[in-house]
Parts: sequence; C-alpha cells; structure tokens
Amino acid sequence: MTTKIKIIIAFVVATLALTAIIPLGSYFKYDYRRGETWNYGDLTAPFDFLVLKSSAEQEADIKRFNETFIPIHKKDTSINEEMFLSMEKTLHVPISDSLKRVNVKKAMEARLDEMYDAGIVADTSNFSSDGLIRVIDGDKMTTLSKTNLYTVNEAKAELEKLYVELTPKHAGRVLFDRYVIPNISFDEKLSLTAMEDGRNQISASKGFVPKGTTIITKGEIVEGYAADMLDSFRNEYMRSHKHGSYLKGFVDNLLYISLIMALSFGFIFFFRNDVSLNFRYILFLLFIYLMMTVLTVAVSNIPWMSVYIVPFAVVPFYIITFYDLRMSVFEYVSVLLVCSIATESPFDTFFVNFLAGIVGIFVLQNAYHRARIFIATAAVLATYLLSFLAVSLAGEQELEAIEWLNMLWFLINVILLLALYQLIYLFEKIFGFVTNITLLELCDTNQALLRELAEKAPGTFQHSLQVAALAEEGVKAVGGDPLLARTGALYHDIGKSMNPAYFTENKNSDNDSPHDKLEPEISAQIIKQHVTDGYKLAKKNNLPGKIIDFIMTHHGDSLIYFFYHKYKEMHGEVDERIFRYPGPRPISKETSVCMMADAVEAASRSLKNYDEQSVSDLIDKIIDIQIADKQFSQSMLSIHDINKVKEVFKNRLTNMYHKRVAYPERD
Repeated sequence: MTTKIKIIIAFVVATLALTAIIPLGSYFKYDYRRGETWNYGDLTAPFDFLVLKSSAEQEADIKRFNETFIPIHKKDTSINEEMFLSMEKTLHVPISDSLKRVNVKKAMEARLDEMYDAGIVADTSNFSSDGLIRVIDGDKMTTLSKTNLYTVNEAKAELEKLYVELTPKHAGRVLFDRYVIPNISFDEKLSLTAMEDGRNQISASKGFVPKGTTIITKGEIVEGYAADMLDSFRNEYMRSHKHGSYLKGFVDNLLYISLIMALSFGFIFFFRNDVSLNFRYILFLLFIYLMMTVLTVAVSNIPWMSVYIVPFAVVPFYIITFYDLRMSVFEYVSVLLVCSIATESPFDTFFVNFLAGIVGIFVLQNAYHRARIFIATAAVLATYLLSFLAVSLAGEQELEAIEWLNMLWFLINVILLLALYQLIYLFEKIFGFVTNITLLELCDTNQALLRELAEKAPGTFQHSLQVAALAEEGVKAVGGDPLLARTGALYHDIGKSMNPAYFTENKNSDNDSPHDKLEPEISAQIIKQHVTDGYKLAKKNNLPGKIIDFIMTHHGDSLIYFFYHKYKEMHGEVDERIFRYPGPRPISKETSVCMMADAVEAASRSLKNYDEQSVSDLIDKIIDIQIADKQFSQSMLSIHDINKVKEVFKNRLTNMYHKRVAYPERD
C-alpha cells in the first residue's frame, strides 16, 4: 500500500471519528446579537423551557437578599434573674435612712429588670441594614429593632444616670459592669443556615415559555425579554442535544467535517509535499484534531466549566515548532472550525481563539530561546482578554452583562498551554520528527563555523573535540541527551576564532604571550570577549538557541582566576565583577556537563604526570571549585549526578593519557 493511500484512509477514519465525537444537533444555527435585528424568520418554541435570569440578575437578587436578611439571635432569660439577684445582694447605697436605701435599690432593680425584658445586646454589628434582628425566645421568634434594645454601654449609662438622680448628694463611683451582661446573643450557625436556605429558594428563572409560543419575529430587535427568551432557548437546546432526528444530525455533522478535512488534505498534498510523503507527520496532525475535539466536547459537557479553558493556542504552537508559519495558520483554522460547532457560541469561540492563536504564532516563529514561549504565552493571554471583551461588548453592549469570570478561565487556559507545550519532546519521539538530524548536521566538522575555527584556532578546535567527547560520555551517565551535549561542546568556544592568539592552546611555546604587555583587567576583558563573540557568530550563522546556551554558559559567571590573582598581587584590592564571565550559569544537564568537561580538559593539559591518581585529584579539584562557586546552583544535576560525571571523566582522561609501551629502537 502506497503512502498516499494510507494517508487517504487515515483522513477518512479521522473524519468518521470526529463526526462520532461531536454531539448530534449541538450546533445552534441562529447567530444573533443583542441590540441587532432578527434577520431570520419567526421563531416558535419547539419545546417547553424556562426563561433563565442572567448572571447579573441572579447576583442582584442575591445581593438584595443579603441586604434585607435579618440575622437570628437568641435570648437567654436566665441572665435576667442572675443579674437581678446580684444587684439585690451587692449594690451598696450610701444613705443612712434605711427606707430610702431600700427604695433606691428597688428602683435600680426595677430599671435593670425593664432593660433585660427589652433586651441587652453586646453591640449592633450583627443587625440588618435596617437595624433589625430576629430573636428566638423559647419557642417564639420575634423581630426587634435596635431602637427598642439596649447595648451594654447604653444599659450601664442608664443605670448610672438613675443612680445619680436617686442619690444626688451621696453619688459615688459604682461599677455597674457586674450587673450588665448581654442576654441577647448572635447565633451565627443558625443565621448562616437560614441565609443559605434563603439563597437556595431564589428562583433562577423569571418566566416559562410553552411549546408553540412565538419567541421572536422577523425584523424584531433582539432586546429585553425577547433576548432573554432567545438565550434561554439556545442554552436548553445546547444542553439537551436531543432535538431532530439522529440520521439528520449525523449527516449534517459528517458533511460539515468532511468539507474541512478535504480542504486540509488538499492543502497538504498541493502545498506541502514533504509532509504528504511522511505518514507519521500526517498521523500527528490528525492526532491534534482528535485530541482538541475530545477535549472541547468533554469541557462542554461540564455545566460549570467554560470552553474558554481549552488551550486551543497550543495547536499552532505545536505545528509551527515542527512545520512552518503557513501550515500552522491553515491547520489551526481547520481545527477551530471542527471544534467550534461543539460549543454553545461557535462564532465567539472561533473568533477569540483564532486571534489569540495567530498572535502566539507571530511571536513564537523562528524562536531559538526558551524565554520566547513565555512571551508568546503572555501575548496569547492579552489577546484572549481583549478579543473576549470586544466580542462581549459587541454582543451584550453593557459592561454589567459581561461574564467577567471568563477572565479566570483564560488565565487557567494559558497555564495549561504552558503545560501542554512540554509535550513537544514526547511528540518528537512518538511521531519521529527530525530535530536530532539538525544536531547531527551541526556535528559535521565541515560546517562553516567549525571549519573556520579549525583554520584560525587549531588548538581551540582540538580542545573542543576533546570536550565534546568528554561531555558526550558524561551526559550519557546522567541520562541527558548526549548528541545535544556533543554538538553544543563543539561550538562552545567558537568565539575564540576572533582573537585566537590570546588563548594559550593556540600559542606557540616559543613566542611570548600577548597578555604580557597588557594590564590584567584588559586581558580579562579579552578572555571574556570570546563568550560574546561566540554569541554573535552563533546568531549570525543561525545556530539554534540550545547550542547558543552552551556558548553563553560554559563558563557561567565564574572567576578568571589567573588575571584576578595577578591584578590582586599588583594592586591589592580588586572588584571581582571585573574578572567574572558574564554568565548565565548553566541550567540543563548538558550545559552543566559541558562546563565541567571544558574546565577539566583545559586543566589536564598542565599535568606533568598523567597517572590515575593525578588525573583523579585534578578532576575532583576543578569540579569542587565550580560547586563551591555555585556554578551549578540552577542546574538539574544532583550531587549524585556530578559524582557520576567525575568518574566518567577520570576513566576517559586516564585512558586518553595512558602510558605507551616503549618500543626498542631499530639497529
């Protein structure tokens, strides 16, 4: 069977699968906007349905209920008697006349009894906005106003005032706190329960439309109650998915999806021969169609979840990573056309996601740095918010009617977008994308940059070959990508081809070093310059971002110790920043191992004795210095991984520099 026949079969199977996945009758054929004219014919209700309140109306009902809710309190009648007896026993009246003293106490006790009968509360913070509370007294509940109740402070003030009136000549300071304890207290649990019950009783509907009722007539403006009926009719229609015959719904979906898939097939065969000749590439595209459709239908069937949580923008992100801009745009539009009919608002879903995805594509194309995905994601989020606002204002025309909760769904959307983008590596492995071929091509020493390095800086070139061999073996030991490590190591020092004479490996031992005539800080700047020179060469020659990472991080921000020490001997105090590489520090396993391999290989050239112990001590010393300098603080390598790399380096270098057998000279 030819590849073309297999691809046709795959498209047919995918078309049937998509038709089966999308719910029958899920497409609402009327596209309308509030404030605009109804351009279709008269619409009659084909079934009974409720006219639902908008979210704004429901929130207004709840707000109104909350504002008018009267909190529930309980009255403790036992406190009255306790406080009355306490006053009778402990109240001291400084009057010599026993009869008057008795009368004063009785008057005070009577006043206290009156206030407790009315009710004493701690404060009025738990009253309704109208100053009302409901009080449970035994088996009765009454509604009381704060004007008829006393607070603790008011009750104490009343007692103090009466005491002064009754004993004007003998009035002294009397602590009435002991006689005034609130006998009406807020019942939080009971109030919350009553509030919840009340909210649940608020109706979500504001009308009923029987079957056969005219919802709207042709030429009528979509507004007011007619617009509310239309919205409720659409929601009920989309929710039930049971209207119309099964056969008609299946044929409608099949025809719609077949047209889209046929266009996709034609585009690939007429404009992308490279894709049409690779069956696995086609499977990847069809997998994206199925994955996004299943996700859309699943979310649409969850009542409380919005379809705006589905990260459609990941589709063009995937495609532009493996293909090109033109194909990513075309296939993205096709995926959106398929998925949109499974949503309640096909136009809104298509429009919002189309704009967001296109902006993401423009930002992400030709990206070689990981940071670009975050910039693209931020651009997608901003476009989501703006396009949704535009669609909502065009449809609702009032800010109050916009469902602002969707902003949260968009935020979750871009978080999922970032998470799903990480599947690119998995897709590379599953569908056989050729990203590693690029690395293999770059490993060819006939590449222009490597050939130029070999000609201008032969010592550096040989050093890079040795570092590549070490890095490849080291990365293997820690489960990284050895091909990436080898390729990055080959290019890590390409900047030295700009000034080869200033690096020891390119100097003839008979010649003086050009650094002998320079100040240490100038020499340090020249040494550091090979990193930025390498970066410029890499960008000029369009090296991938992952390879540029090796160039920028193979020294991290470590110290150029030789010239730092020389300057310190000459001048004493020194600013370390002058003698540190620009960084950044390595992050990945591959770049971290390359940093170790670079330092170890360079240092090994200074050894006088290449026995196993000398090599081992040197490697431990070099890498321990890097660890102490926190060069791997951002790396994915653990201490266990670093120890593995050390052992690999020790074995490799010992084998490289092992002693040869001394052959006897010929006579």
